[in-house]
Amino acid sequence: MRKSLLVLLICLSIVASVTGCSDQTDLNNKIQSLEDKNKDFQMELDKINSLSILFEDYKDKQRLVPKESQIYALPIQGLTKLHIIEPNTVIQVLDAAQCQDKQLWLYVSIPVYDTPINSKGWIPESETIKLTKANIGQVQGDISLKKGTPIYEVDEFNKISDASSTKITNDVRGRILKREGSFVYLMSPGGWDFWVEEKYLIYPKID
Repeated sequence: MRKSLLVLLICLSIVASVTGCSDQTDLNNKIQSLEDKNKDFQMELDKINSLSILFEDYKDKQRLVPKESQIYALPIQGLTKLHIIEPNTVIQVLDAAQCQDKQLWLYVSIPVYDTPINSKGWIPESETIKLTKANIGQVQGDISLKKGTPIYEVDEFNKISDASSTKITNDVRGRILKREGSFVYLMSPGGWDFWVEEKYLIYPKID
């Protein structure tokens, strides 16, 4: 009986020791993780504190973003992202500047279709291209429609033939989500989506 009790006590002691080591290892890992995060935060803070912006004249008033990108709160790569820019979006250029990374940044306004916040920010010029006659056809947003344009408020393209068109009562802007034949499916502010014939689309004017 005494031997059994002694063995049990030894086992409990070993378990307690192992558990203690495990808890200490977890604690050390958490401390290391926090230290790494603090270093990253300090590096970002150093970038902000040393930020220099040299504004300059910029010819283009609008640019095309051919691939998905984003705008930043400050002209610092990897810093806080304000808003995603969808592919083939035309952005309005408000200002331009050289920063300490020797990169040209553009301060821009982007089209948004939901809550109108975080619609202005910085993007590297290298992630944009000049809007030209050669690439105007690939633009998906912003696209405009004039008051009185007939539209079809159905979700699926094959339902257009059974639907009646309605005419919009105001000028509308939006983004092309997809194409089917001579029609495009347009997303406009407020969650209003519809089909419209491509011939009615008004693309951004080329500078």
